[in-house]
Formats: sequence, structure tokens, C-alpha cells
Amino acid sequence: MRLFPIALDLNGRRALVLGGEGEAPHAVERLLSAGARVAVVTPGPVDASIERACREDLVELHRRSFVDDDLAGAAIVFLAPGDDALSRRLHRELTDAGRLVCTLDRPEVSNFVNPSVVAASGLTMSFSSHGVSPGTIRRIREDLSALFADPRFARYIAALRRLRESLPRGPERAARMRQATVGFGIEAKLRFPAWLERGDEP
Repeated sequence: MRLFPIALDLNGRRALVLGGEGEAPHAVERLLSAGARVAVVTPGPVDASIERACREDLVELHRRSFVDDDLAGAAIVFLAPGDDALSRRLHRELTDAGRLVCTLDRPEVSNFVNPSVVAASGLTMSFSSHGVSPGTIRRIREDLSALFADPRFARYIAALRRLRESLPRGPERAARMRQATVGFGIEAKLRFPAWLERGDEP
């Protein structure tokens, strides 16, 4: 699948999530962080995080099966996997209509992928294996989240923000910002499963 990476402005826009468990709560969390108005529709169990967001009036929760009217005004639609017929139908219909739809962890019935995201101190990084291995992407997200949780990184970004805001736009600001990053870097080491090191198949 060839993809064109973008970041969407969903602030104040309606987002629909069909499902209340699995990866759905993570999608809800990310949508809320982007400022979206989130509606969750599910006849099944609901994760505690969604329940809590509903009590805080952050999420509109409908405990029932999906109906087509739920799509009205939705800028983006996420589906939890499980109902293959619904995933195929909404993928076909919304794609034909030029609208965004993603069945979580099912790229074949999505017209965009839902990359894993690390957000730390104003830095946002996204990762995707194009559906090949969500587990690997989850580990990358967890490891990088731990790495950038270092409080020194937050102080570093805050200092750069203050510097940038104190200088007028132009060559001097660009030069000062470049100079301020001298010495920053990441030291990393990859680990692999034993089967790969042996040259075996998983």
C-alpha cells in the first residue's frame, strides 16, 4: 500500500468510533487529544477509559448498534475489527464518497492507516508498518515513550521554545536555533527475537 503521510486538523470536528474495546479506546484518546468531538457507538462492552470520558462529557456514548445516520457530519470514522461485512461496506461507501474510514488493524478495509504515535513535550512522532506488525510498532512506541519521558528532554524543548519566541523571524533566529541544537542526539540499540538471530522463521 502506497501512502501519503499527513496530519489532520480535527479540532472541533466530529469523529465516529464504532466499538468500545481493543484498539478503540486508544483511537478515542488520540482523537480527544486532537480536539475532535468524539462519538462512540457500540452494543458491546465499553472500556473504562471511554466510560470515564463519557462521565466527563468528553465523549458522546451510544450503547446500541450502528445505524447509517451515525455517519452524519463525521469527518473521520474508526471501526473496531469484528464485523467484516460492515467494515467492507463502509470502506466501499465512504471511500467512494471521498471520506476517511479505518478499521483498526485491518488496512485492507481502510483508506488510511492509523499510525502509532509518541507525543512528548511538544514533539510528535508517528510510526506505521502498513499493517504488517502492530505488535512491533507498539513496542517501538513504548520504548520511545520511555526514552522521551526523560525530564531533561522536556526542559530542552521548553528552552528552545523560549528562545524561538524571543527572537524575530529571520536568518539570525534560524542560526541561533541551529546552534542551540548542537550536542543533542539519540543513542539507540536494536534488539531482535532469538529466532531472527538464529536465521529461523517465526
